[in-house]
Amino acid sequence: MRESLEEQILDYLKKMRVGATASELSRKLNINRMTAVKYLEVMRATGLVDYKNVGMAKVYYVSTEFSYAQHVLLLKTRQLLENIKTTEEHHTILENILESHSEIASTYKRSDREKIAKLLEVYANKIREAKPVKNNNFKSK
Repeated sequence: MRESLEEQILDYLKKMRVGATASELSRKLNINRMTAVKYLEVMRATGLVDYKNVGMAKVYYVSTEFSYAQHVLLLKTRQLLENIKTTEEHHTILENILESHSEIASTYKRSDREKIAKLLEVYANKIREAKPVKNNNFKSK
């Protein structure tokens, strides 16, 4: 299966120690420079890449250790969570997610399962101790 342009850009930038300009990317990936700029700016807006000014040029670099697929999953998860309207809906989604994670984690060695359990305890305590915040888009049942 052919990689998407975003994946190709990320792969190339990961290989470059100091990053690359849109012109360098366009030559390497055989795309128009403005197409490279457009993709880089969208990827920057979503947190995949960032840039630093070097003279007149913008040198782009990977700003996350996530793969493109992991990053997309994270963004989709955030979008899903932002669209939850009730506590019951949130509970159901969270229950389904945790069920999937527990099935996967059951295949891990005990020490790795313990790390996950401790992480869940930390967040359970954060939830218990959180101060209520008014959110007009969210209805508690």
